[in-house]
Amino acid sequence: MDMYDHRPGSAFDNSRFGHVDASASFFCTRRLNIGNRRTANVTSKYQQKQFVCANMSDKRSGSICKLNGVEGKAPFLIGVAGGTASGKSTVCKRIMEKLGQVDMDQKQRQVVCISQDSFYRDLTPKEIAKAEQGQYNFDHPDAFNETLMYETLKDVLAGKIVQIPSYDYKHHTLKKDEILTIYPADVVLFEGILVFYFPEVRKLFHMKLFVDTDSDTRLARRVPRDINERGRDLDQVLSQYMNFVKPAFEEFCSPTKKFADVIIPRGADNSVAIDLIVQHIRDILNNKRNSEERSISPPKVTVTPVGSPSKKVNASADIIFHRPH
Repeated sequence: MDMYDHRPGSAFDNSRFGHVDASASFFCTRRLNIGNRRTANVTSKYQQKQFVCANMSDKRSGSICKLNGVEGKAPFLIGVAGGTASGKSTVCKRIMEKLGQVDMDQKQRQVVCISQDSFYRDLTPKEIAKAEQGQYNFDHPDAFNETLMYETLKDVLAGKIVQIPSYDYKHHTLKKDEILTIYPADVVLFEGILVFYFPEVRKLFHMKLFVDTDSDTRLARRVPRDINERGRDLDQVLSQYMNFVKPAFEEFCSPTKKFADVIIPRGADNSVAIDLIVQHIRDILNNKRNSEERSISPPKVTVTPVGSPSKKVNASADIIFHRPH
C-alpha cells in the first residue's frame, strides 16, 4: 500500500474530516525516527519523505490562489442582504472603518466591499422610459445579471483582479467609463437586496448577514435619499415604493432571511452586533496571517546524537495531525 494512501477510510482520506472552513488551514507534520544515523543522511532522508497536507480549504471557496500578491487561500466571502435603505452599505462601511480599511490604498486592503447594484442588467430603451416614470421594478430578480454576478464572484474567490462598472441611479444605466477595480483581498463583503436570492450565488458565501430594519424606518430613509441623491420627486418615490419596492421585499427579499447566519436588527445602529462581526473578521485575518507564517517556516527536525539510545518507531504510523479548533 502507498505510504500516503488516500483511499476512503485511510489516514489521508480528506473526506473523514468533513467540512473545513476557508479561514482555517490544515497541516500534516511527519516525525521521523532518526536513531543513530548520521546527520547528513538524516537531512536527505527527511527531505525525501517530507510532505505537507495542504489545499484543505472550504469546497465552496476553491483552491489556493494569490492574495495581495502572496500565495494563500481564497478570500472569505461575506454576503450582506436586507431590504432597501436597511443600512447594508452603512454596516459594511462601519466594518471597514473599525478594521482601518477605509483610508488604505485599494491594492493594500485586506477587506473590500462590492455592491450588487453594479450587476443590474442593461435596460432596453422601452425599459428606460418606464424607469424614468418610476414604473420599472428594480427590486425584482430579473433586474439583475445573475450570470455576470456569479462569474465575477467566482473570479474574486479565485484571487483574480476584477473590474466592475459603477451604477448611475439618475439615468438607470451602468457607467462603463467609471470602472471600479477590485484587487485580491482576505475578506470580501458583497452587499445588496437580493444577494441570497440566487441559489448558485448564495452557495459561494462563507458567512451570510441579514440587516433587519423596520419598514417604516427604511421608507423614511429612502424618501430623502431618492429625492436628494437620485433626483426623483416625492410622488414618484412613494408610488414606486408601494407598487414595486414593498411587494418585492415581501416576495423576494424577506424570505431569504432564513438563509442568514447572523441577523442584525436596526442595522448600523446595532453597534454590539457590528463589533462581534468585526472581531470575527479579525480572527479570520489573524488565522490567515498565522497560517502563512507557518507555511513558510522551515520544518523542525529533532536529531538524536550519534551513539545515544533510540527507540525504533513504525514510520508509516507515526503521523501527527494538527487541526484548528
